[in-house]
Amino acid sequence: MIPPPATEIPSARGGAPLRLFLGGARPDAETLAQLERLGATPGVRHAIACLPDLHRKGGNPSPTGMCLASRDTLVPRAVDSGICCGMRVVTTGLEARVFTPAVLDALFGAVMATVPVVEHAEDALSEAEVRDILVRGGAWSRERHGLDDDEMSRIEDRGTMPTDTLDPDAILAAIPAKALRKGRRGYGTIGAGNHFLELQEVVEVLDEPLARRLGLRLGETVFMLHTGSRGVGSKTMKHAFETLEARWREPASPSPIWAVPADSEDGLRFARAVSAVSNFGFANRIAITEQLRVAVRRTLHDGSLQLPLLVDCAHVSIKPERWHGEPLWIHRNGGSHALPRSASEGHPAFAATGQPIPIPGSMGGASYIGVAAEGAVHSYHSVNHGAGRVLDKPEATARYSSADVQREMYEKGIRLYRYGAGDIAEQAPGSFKDISQVVQAMRAHALAELVVRLRPLATLKG
Repeated sequence: MIPPPATEIPSARGGAPLRLFLGGARPDAETLAQLERLGATPGVRHAIACLPDLHRKGGNPSPTGMCLASRDTLVPRAVDSGICCGMRVVTTGLEARVFTPAVLDALFGAVMATVPVVEHAEDALSEAEVRDILVRGGAWSRERHGLDDDEMSRIEDRGTMPTDTLDPDAILAAIPAKALRKGRRGYGTIGAGNHFLELQEVVEVLDEPLARRLGLRLGETVFMLHTGSRGVGSKTMKHAFETLEARWREPASPSPIWAVPADSEDGLRFARAVSAVSNFGFANRIAITEQLRVAVRRTLHDGSLQLPLLVDCAHVSIKPERWHGEPLWIHRNGGSHALPRSASEGHPAFAATGQPIPIPGSMGGASYIGVAAEGAVHSYHSVNHGAGRVLDKPEATARYSSADVQREMYEKGIRLYRYGAGDIAEQAPGSFKDISQVVQAMRAHALAELVVRLRPLATLKG
């Protein structure tokens, strides 16, 4: 039985209402103003889904942790420039005791030697290969790395976001030259900020049958990876924001939000750009996973280790989907596409479970893995992508220091590995919401069924 939708509140601007999945809380005044501007955008008729990790992010006109549906328009600034930022979970079948401090040092040292934070010192790809990824997406990665059907089926859209055309020239015309250049050295890089690679131990099984089906066992470990389309995506999106705003934002409008007709030349071009750079985001996570597998096998001197993929899903996306039979453009800003069992019939990996969903906490706290539940239909089959912030980055750096964060990680017995490219104080655990309260809201609204709770053993940050 599908549970009733979350609380809806009308918009003060007469636009789309807000559907709250916040566990009883309400958005603060500034976040509410951002949401109401979005709801007043032409073409936005359905309620805006406000997910349990809803929070503002400095410099963005739209809050993170929300999902917007439009019929015939695209709302570029509903999402941030980190398109196809996403998560993947890789299982190991190895118990936590295998990863001694010496093993962790060797393993993460090997990863850092092959997976840079920002870019490779030399080209990792030719420009022709970058173009091929943008056009062909998952098919390119499958050929490059010899991925099998099972692995491809666990990647959202099999690593190839939908688009209206297969014409390479039409797709590539939407990508600025500077983004193509970024791809040559940005492929297979993790990025700074809140991107991470974390080794986690299953410390509590919350649903034994589901855990068994997903291959998750008490005491065993998984890797959780968070990164996206890197400079290819950000350069493309920022170029599109600037170009389209000059054409479509009303000159007298005080709002930073505007819309583009989806069937216009600009709309088609923008949608193709989003699809193409999303393909690069999936390819980037695939490349990092391949380097991780090599590092684990070599460090543990066991070439037979498989490290199978559990799931890969984006949480910054704009793509066409059907909802209750209606064709819509779904804009997810900090929201993962999450299909429950009823929407996963025939899926080769997820038909019996629904789609697995990673729910990371802060780097010093617990994370969870769940599966999408039937209530996700009310959020356009979307769930939050993590805990969400209570402090924006400037607020976090004002309250915490790098030494504070390193000390906290040490006291919790978590090994912290860093490239040193960013201020770790921005990611202080205290600047994020309590993940336990967030997952309680997810359960209360039937967005997710929780399967296991994880604790971090080692974290790699920019």
